[in-house]
Amino acid sequence: MFPEVLAPAGDRASLEAAVRAGADAVYFGLRGYNARARATNFDEEELAQTIQYLHDHGVKGYVTLNTLVFDDEVAGVERAIRTCAAAGVDAVIVQDLGVAKLARAIAPALAVHASTQMTCTDAASVELAKELGATRVILARELSLDDIAKIRAGTDVEVEVFVHGALCISYSGQCLTSEAIGGRSANRGACAQACRLPYELVVDDQRVDLGDRAYLLSPEDLEASSIVGDLARLGVSSLKIEGRLKGPEYVAATTQLYRAARDAALGASAGPTDEDRNDALQTFTRGSGVGFFRGVDHQRLVEGRSCDHRGLLVGHLERVERARGRAWLCIRAEAEIARGDGLLVEGGFASAGEFGGRVWDVIGAGGAEPNGAVVRVWLGPDAQVPPDLARGRVFKTSAPGVEKRIRARDAANKKTPLRMTISGSMGGPFVLEGAAGERRARVVGDGSIEAARSAPVDEATLRDKLGRLGDTPFELDTLEIALPPHVIVPLSSVNRARRALVAALTARQPVALTDARAEDLIRAAVPPDRAPPQGGLYVLCRTLEQAASALDAGAAGVYLDFLELTGTGEAVRALRARPGAFIGVAPPRIRKPGEEKIDRYLASLSPDAVLVRGLGALRELDRARSNVGDFSLNVTNRITAAEVLGRGLDAFTPSFDLDAAQLLVLARTGFGPWMETVLHHPMALFHMEHCVIAALLSEGRDYKTCGRPCEKHRVSLRDRAGMDHPVEADVGCRNTVFHARPQSAVQLLPELVRAGVRRFRIELVRETADDVRRLVTAYREAIDDPSSSSRIWKTLRTDSGYGVVKGSLRVLG
Repeated sequence: MFPEVLAPAGDRASLEAAVRAGADAVYFGLRGYNARARATNFDEEELAQTIQYLHDHGVKGYVTLNTLVFDDEVAGVERAIRTCAAAGVDAVIVQDLGVAKLARAIAPALAVHASTQMTCTDAASVELAKELGATRVILARELSLDDIAKIRAGTDVEVEVFVHGALCISYSGQCLTSEAIGGRSANRGACAQACRLPYELVVDDQRVDLGDRAYLLSPEDLEASSIVGDLARLGVSSLKIEGRLKGPEYVAATTQLYRAARDAALGASAGPTDEDRNDALQTFTRGSGVGFFRGVDHQRLVEGRSCDHRGLLVGHLERVERARGRAWLCIRAEAEIARGDGLLVEGGFASAGEFGGRVWDVIGAGGAEPNGAVVRVWLGPDAQVPPDLARGRVFKTSAPGVEKRIRARDAANKKTPLRMTISGSMGGPFVLEGAAGERRARVVGDGSIEAARSAPVDEATLRDKLGRLGDTPFELDTLEIALPPHVIVPLSSVNRARRALVAALTARQPVALTDARAEDLIRAAVPPDRAPPQGGLYVLCRTLEQAASALDAGAAGVYLDFLELTGTGEAVRALRARPGAFIGVAPPRIRKPGEEKIDRYLASLSPDAVLVRGLGALRELDRARSNVGDFSLNVTNRITAAEVLGRGLDAFTPSFDLDAAQLLVLARTGFGPWMETVLHHPMALFHMEHCVIAALLSEGRDYKTCGRPCEKHRVSLRDRAGMDHPVEADVGCRNTVFHARPQSAVQLLPELVRAGVRRFRIELVRETADDVRRLVTAYREAIDDPSSSSRIWKTLRTDSGYGVVKGSLRVLG
């Protein structure tokens, strides 16, 4: 099976551009319930016509329903699924485990694709998605070719990978930054792109001068056309292009690029040219590379000098010459610069001092000499060139000539190859069959096959009649004739059969629906028929000192989340000496192929409980011990809650996408006693494969060559407001950026207790033993006497450091 080219569409113009450029499938969102809320998206009313258009051109249509949903939205999601089924959508893309179950119950024949937002990073997580009904899984973008090969060897589920477009710095489905800062959830399609903002590096409480590097969390874009052949050999089913917020020129150029790369992998073409690649990048790029496909490279992924589209590097500014009222930019150009091109001269820290405009006049062509020729460029009478414009790199941000070339390639109306067979026996009706892509149709002709008295019907005549496909989306490709020799068939019947075949191939084919309703699934989503777990206050600790202090202060138990595995073992043994101490462990949030050994080592310590942080671990959990699902499982509704508890969890931590009102609603459904609610924590903003610490404090590409600066220094990122957000590495060398101000739910304690919640958690990052003792004492008092919650909130608000905030719990209305 060859991989399909899957193009994005944020509106109708982009969708049509994808079809004309040769996409095999297009993915797009309905308004609401998709992870690109800022895209124009499509109305449910126009969905049927949109799918009809795609199918008429032999292209599949996938609809994104890939957000987390709340209980009061489940009925709306049911309507969307029914609309998709009635329209004949080829698949829905989902993130929420509850939505996957809902789609399977309502429309069993509707294909479900597990979104990259599910954070599937190993074969076990893919298999769990399969058990929920997924026929394809879109893998995390942080996987290497070797990782993908191991996943393919461990499951028969189709896999899809992103090959082009924006790379998120955080694992998809694990970014809480927008939610924490502005109540705009990335898991709900409202990413605020905080990763593209400037930050300063603070090491051991001292700011480090990084020169012009300010965008420390803004990675380069993905451009993997060079490894499409490798992906095809691994059995990847779909090559996905990111970009539902991009325009039709971007969609057309990138689709053409990967269509050419895919065809080359099949031996059907010579492959894309440098011009094809540059044209695609000219439409949008922040710089480009193969991302994580070749493994991690902390020195390459984030350059740090820009955060948005700059286009292609065309040269370096050497000086500014002023003559006859014009300020000429003298650029040592390594590529052609033409009238109408948009140029940008790079600025300094956080893009300060950058300057650009559109070319009005140019003297010289550039690129004619090995080291580039100096060309003189005038940006027009309105361009006020700063007198102190710094020398630096020059980028071509737009190029009308390239856009014209893309549109010219895009202009040809794409026709779908139609393979036909005409067959039959003497004296009986002929049968006309057609195949276009995966669509098949069969028509029995209304004329009989008779012996020819004179000239028999020949291939040229049949090809002429059957090839008259006019304004249909098809063009005749191959024609197989399986008729007896020396016969005739009524040509008028052949014409009617051709028209009937086209009608059958283009007919909308709705997906069958069941009588299941969302309310049925909600009603059936009840807590397990067993006693809820023991209540109390549990503390997630990152040092032995913190854990000892928490237990001394009266915590019911601790979870150990240490950087060093050996340190975890030593800590468990030390804490075991305390009579009755409850010691849990917290494996990394991400588990790639081969990293199961970390889970096995932690299990060998015989902990009292394990925090289950990913779908792979959820599928393989050991029911002989206590297991608590962490917030990273993204439980936001009771269908998902029942699903994860039904898989053997003793308790689950609700998603941080729930605000205070929604958290209470979920608790009041009867699941309260099975919730381990986080009362206090510095929100884990970004969780990423990229190591900021290694990138900025070493010259190493990965953990083998970085020298482990994470063990020697305390690193933070300072935002524009002057707040220092801690950066910590886990045992897998992945970084988490934590919010500087802890989030507290202490004000909700009275309502949570009334809703049946009995189990609570504090999460620590860099707190001292005294800090831990103070926090545990305060929250224990609030749990024991919920009426004290308001007083304790006021104390925490004015405490040392930044105090506490409501964070994602605030209700925005």
